[in-house]
Amino acid sequence: MATMATVMAKKSNKNSFLLLIPLSLASNAALAGEWTFEPNLGLTETYTNNVELTPENHQSSVVSQLITGIKGEFTSREVSLSFSGTETYAAYSHNSDLNDDFQTANIEGVISLWPRGPVLIANSSITNVSQNTANNSLADLVSGDMVQISSHNAGLQYQTASSGYNFDGSIIYNLTETEDRVGENRGYTAKIYTENGNAARNIFWQIRGEYADKENKAASGTKYSFEAGVGTITSFNLNPFLRYYDEDISGNIVGANQTSTRSWGPAIRWLVSDHLYIDVSYNYVADKEVSNDYVAANINWQPSQRTSLEAGYSQRFFGDSYNLDLQHKTKRLTNTLSYNETIEVFDRDRYEQIDVGIFWCPVDITITNISQCFAQSAQPQGESQLGTFFTLEPVESNEFSLNKQFLWSSKLELSKTSFTINSSATRRESIESKKIDDTLTTSFTIDRKISGRSNLTILAKYDYKVFDKDSLDDNQEDHYRTYSATYTKNLASSLSTHFTIQHVNRDSNIDRYSYDEIRAFINITKDF
Repeated sequence: MATMATVMAKKSNKNSFLLLIPLSLASNAALAGEWTFEPNLGLTETYTNNVELTPENHQSSVVSQLITGIKGEFTSREVSLSFSGTETYAAYSHNSDLNDDFQTANIEGVISLWPRGPVLIANSSITNVSQNTANNSLADLVSGDMVQISSHNAGLQYQTASSGYNFDGSIIYNLTETEDRVGENRGYTAKIYTENGNAARNIFWQIRGEYADKENKAASGTKYSFEAGVGTITSFNLNPFLRYYDEDISGNIVGANQTSTRSWGPAIRWLVSDHLYIDVSYNYVADKEVSNDYVAANINWQPSQRTSLEAGYSQRFFGDSYNLDLQHKTKRLTNTLSYNETIEVFDRDRYEQIDVGIFWCPVDITITNISQCFAQSAQPQGESQLGTFFTLEPVESNEFSLNKQFLWSSKLELSKTSFTINSSATRRESIESKKIDDTLTTSFTIDRKISGRSNLTILAKYDYKVFDKDSLDDNQEDHYRTYSATYTKNLASSLSTHFTIQHVNRDSNIDRYSYDEIRAFINITKDF
């Protein structure tokens, strides 16, 4: 595939930063701590009947992957370090020009500056993601249309807790580098959270704040939010307090000119029980031309260590705002529900429609690729008609976007069988243009323990994506359906294998993106 070849030709050497973290963390403490290493070697052979993911004229291929990996840990009184990484060489039987290597890595380190004091934290990762989810959101090493992302973070964190108060604060420098230069950014994030402890008798408070500053080339964006509630503790179950909220976004990018305003107002906390309280506040908005006064509410319920619920309603500069976090666990069943709204900038999720041009295309075949057609200026061959080609391409996301995400996870564990449902729904809305992209993913997994050394896993998964949802003419709508069965066998204490059969069906309103693919792959891994 042309896209695949283009991506593989762009491999960059941005991994040197990863080597600095373990060396710097362990250099002064290597003699005072303990190292552990777990190398492994794996081989995966994959057969696919449609490696180019086309509606017709399927190209089969056998993809061989040689995987070397390592895991390690270093621990001492002052230092904690863990790392893992893989190097995969992939070879394609149908086209050896596509052969290439892929890397993944994850490093996390913590240095305690002094007992009960602040800590230095650092983490670095290398991942491979779909280069263009509009072309293929299920991209992997077999399809090959991947792009490498390196993320590095380092900073200072301080956490402390006592009967009187809890405090958590951090300032982190962030750097993200991408192979195709889309979504790169650098900057820093500062967070603070504090609340009263159980020993508070007269005053209670809850304060949280976040400040993030990022830049990408000549563009920059800053977001800031601060919420505080301070009140008095009475002998009754009703405790009055004052609520203050402020949020702002700024910068020289799209969406930064949104008008925001502060709000404050009286509030009441109703202590329904020792484990349940409800906050209600009436908030006066400073600038009535921006927003009207509003009522905010929050409920916090923690009846046991196995169950917790936090939900709330408020208003932010973009309108009504909600949050939800529910966790419930019994002996065999675990449920988690969450909903949150975040403001993002410089991500990889902005797409623009690129007009490829007008071409003469044969009328007696299904057009799966622009190479089947001829330029408008050329003399048409046989019975042809003019057609316009366009594609969605990821571009620099120099804009603020509102991201709403709902997550649901449920797992039932029986003696030998477990059933798991995972669902997520995400909406990305450009704050300035109001362009909406929706994503829905849901999966159902059955995991059956056949014996002490073998397992069978059955998966059914559905993915839905729509780009520019409100556009009647230019939107793209994709449905992915994935079914797979995996048999895993431990051959020895350090030798394992698994065999998988998988079928993927993609149905798109863009005909050339619809396809069916069947894969069969076997893996064997040796730990040392």
